[in-house]
Amino acid sequence: MFKKYTTSRTLIALLLGAVLVGQPLLLGKAFAGGATPAFQLDFTAAAPLTYNHDTGGGAFDNRDVGRNKDIVESLEGGDFTCGDLVTYLTQITVDAGVVGNHTLDITYDWTADSTGKSGVAFDQIVSTRINYGVIDGGVGEGLGGTDAGISDNAPLSTNPPQMVQDLSETLFSKGASRSAVIRVNNLSANDKVVLRFDLLLSCDADPSTSPTGNLFAQLSKAEVVTSSSLAANGGEQTIPLKHVEDIKCDPSDPKCQPPPK
Repeated sequence: MFKKYTTSRTLIALLLGAVLVGQPLLLGKAFAGGATPAFQLDFTAAAPLTYNHDTGGGAFDNRDVGRNKDIVESLEGGDFTCGDLVTYLTQITVDAGVVGNHTLDITYDWTADSTGKSGVAFDQIVSTRINYGVIDGGVGEGLGGTDAGISDNAPLSTNPPQMVQDLSETLFSKGASRSAVIRVNNLSANDKVVLRFDLLLSCDADPSTSPTGNLFAQLSKAEVVTSSSLAANGGEQTIPLKHVEDIKCDPSDPKCQPPPK
């Protein structure tokens, strides 16, 4: 039977009361009952010069770091425009000794306002998927232009993961943050898969706004739903987007003066 990656249709309760001011939220890491960390998670951002920011994209591939390579561990405002999609990639690696199929719940948090002067924010995740298929832009280094970071022998999945988002905190509100839980099923021994999501970069409509500081996206924790004896090792990984003052305004917006460079 072919393997497919989906998310649970059951709503996942989200409890997020943390506020991010000047730095990302950091949660304590502990493996209950001495559980073995059998799932390794590597959270990164797609290299910003390798994909169309209107659609999101990129590939984890061999994890070469650089703006025009595979991934980066830090983003710069000057590489983005208001309204862009910022793509994040998480490679999930399953240890060889894992028995059976398992499910992970992965929690991501992000800043809904800049850490300095307000005016720019990460809004919401607009799409999420396992990064199967030919990668747009010819950047995929795997067989036939696919993501070389995936090695699970699964066919192309047309069903993107479902998720539950908590968008209750108001954009451009000082210290605001938002979150999502994404459930990944059917993980088994020796699997390597790449989970992708695209996060919308929004700017305040007030033309007098001159935001400063940074934005953050973070993998906060990962939990193995199907086993109390196994754990996922990979929480507290943070990708900053620095120098938000360098983010360009949307050239289609009449308030965008002067035009972006």
